[in-house]
This record gives sequence, C-alpha cells and structure tokens, in this order.
Amino acid sequence: MYFSLMPKKKRENLYNREREFEELEKSFESGRQILLTGIRRIGKTSLLQAFLNELSERKIPNIFIDCRSFEKAGSFDKNGFNSRFKALLDKILSKNLQILKKISKISLYGIEFKFNSDVNRFDLFAYLDMVNELMDRKGTKLVIALDEAQFLRFYGRGGKEILNLLAHVYDHLENMIFILTGSEIGVLYDFIGSENPESPLYGRYINQITLERFPKEKSIDFLVKGFEQVGIKPKSEYIEKAVESLDGIVGYLSMYGYIVQTTNEWQKSLEEAEKMAFKIVKKELNSLKNRSENYMHVLKAIAFGAETFSQIKKYIEIHYGNISDQTLSNNLNALVNSSFLEVEYVQAKKLYRIPDPVIKKVLIS
Repeated sequence: MYFSLMPKKKRENLYNREREFEELEKSFESGRQILLTGIRRIGKTSLLQAFLNELSERKIPNIFIDCRSFEKAGSFDKNGFNSRFKALLDKILSKNLQILKKISKISLYGIEFKFNSDVNRFDLFAYLDMVNELMDRKGTKLVIALDEAQFLRFYGRGGKEILNLLAHVYDHLENMIFILTGSEIGVLYDFIGSENPESPLYGRYINQITLERFPKEKSIDFLVKGFEQVGIKPKSEYIEKAVESLDGIVGYLSMYGYIVQTTNEWQKSLEEAEKMAFKIVKKELNSLKNRSENYMHVLKAIAFGAETFSQIKKYIEIHYGNISDQTLSNNLNALVNSSFLEVEYVQAKKLYRIPDPVIKKVLIS
C-alpha cells in the first residue's frame, strides 16, 4: 500500500522508484560505498528499508542504524552508537557460531583479539575485520546502512574516526558495503569529503543516488493509484488541490492519502494533513532558529519573494537590521547544504528557492 505513516518495507509499496531501486542493486553488486540523498520526506528511508528487506529475503546479512537517534543538541552519543552497532554485529555473529569457532581468536594489528562485552573498550575496526572474514568464509557480503549519516560529523572530533573507519572498510574489507543516506545533502557531501584532500575518503569513488520530487503528473498518479489500492474512488478536483498544496513530496502526499482513507473527508483531510506537516516543519525551523536567528531571516526573505543575493540582503536589512555580505553568504551556503534551500540559475542569475512548499507556507503564515 502506498499510504502509510511509516517507512515502506516492500518494493511493491514504493511508487515510481524503479530506477533508483535498480541503481541500488547495481551499486550493491559492483560498488564499495553508496550515498543515497534527497530532501526531507522524499522517501529515502522507505527505499532503503525495502532494499534491505529484499537482501534479507536473499539471506544477505544487513544492519540499519538511524544516526539521528544519537544526536543530542549538537553533540553525539558515541557510546550509544557504538553499543547499538556492536549489538547488531553480535546478532550476525551469533548466527554463525560454527564458523566463529575457527576465527574467534585472530591476530589484528599485531595483537590477539577476543570478544569483549565492554563497549568502552569496543574496537570497531577489529570487529569489522572479524565480521569481514566471516563474510568471506560464507561467500557473501554485509550491508551496513547508516540513515541520516550527516549526524556522524558530531562523532568524536568532526567525525574523523568514522571517516577513517569508512576508508579502512573501503580499502581492505571487500565483503562489506556501507550505504549512507542524508537529507542535508551538502552537509553529508562535505562530511564525506571524497573530493577534499584532507578527508580520509579523498579520491575514492562513491556511488551516488539522488531521489527527486515527483513531477505534478506523477504526484496525481500516486494519489489516484493509492486510493484505488484501498478501494476509494479518486476525486480529481481534491487530488489536484492536494498536489498543488503539498507538491511532489511523497511523505506529505502519503499523509494526506492516509487521512482520507481513515476519515473519508476529502477537504478536511487536506486541512489535517497540512496541520500535521506544519507541526513537523515548525519543529525543524525552531531547531534551525536555535542555531541562528539569521537563518530564519534569510528563509523569511525568500518565502516573501526575494530570490537573488541582493534582494535577500535588502529584505533582511529593511526588516531586521544590517547584515554583512560575508554573513549572508555563509547563511545561504549553510541553508543550501542543509537542503532548506535550492539554487537555480536563470539567465545567468543565481536564484534561491525553498524546495519544500510547507516550509514556505509556515514562514509566511
């Protein structure tokens, strides 16, 4: 079913993602690391979960970690993350006790390694080396999926330990594949740093898959087919109104379809879907505001029609006071990297857009 408030876990419940699913499969067969990106609520986690589910059906081991759950006000619960990672790896190891009898004691980095239940002494490098050997003996791969991986930049000092781990896996552990997702696209790319000479991942090729918003006709078709799945005759005038309001963002469209399915109230369902979307967005904007008032000033300017750098600067200075070119430039870059803004070039002019229609509505309300 297309309409659900939870991430989908079956390929048949994904709409119009055949190309991206095939790209994931090809990257799994030939790649080393994969980046899966797209703006918030676009369906990244659903695509990833459906892919991992099919791997499980093929008896290919995989683990999934939501990195957001370890972020606390700009810091990262490193021990919590390690504990979760270790528990998931232990689960895989426990299913292979017969093979582990042969490799429960191996030499790594000149020292003898044994299992250790103390997470504070947990050596993730050594654990992954052992798991890689297990995968090699089984003739399979392990897929490690890290959802919203940009939060790993708070792991330790700038996430360098994690980047070193990813580089180690890339270079030496051929039976492992990492999939990293991110809705703060620019932040994730900057963190990975495959084009940054200072990054441990510099120069490594990483497969990249990006999920885009549905165009209008696909958004309409998504709703029509979704309603047909639950035995509701689609009402075109309401569907077009919903698409106009919620755009091609599958998370919002699914929310709307779910509420119609539950209440059978077309107009009220759109109002309720918008209210729920508003609550989600307001929470995100409040977090952004806590980082800097300037971010909100920039977004307000764009929501009210400013598009170019000079227009945005003028709006801010009229309504909020002076702002330097450098500060505004830094704010715009940060908002683009966090996917709150997109850049579009029209006749050589650099224009800033808010890709999420609900964010724009919240800002002007």
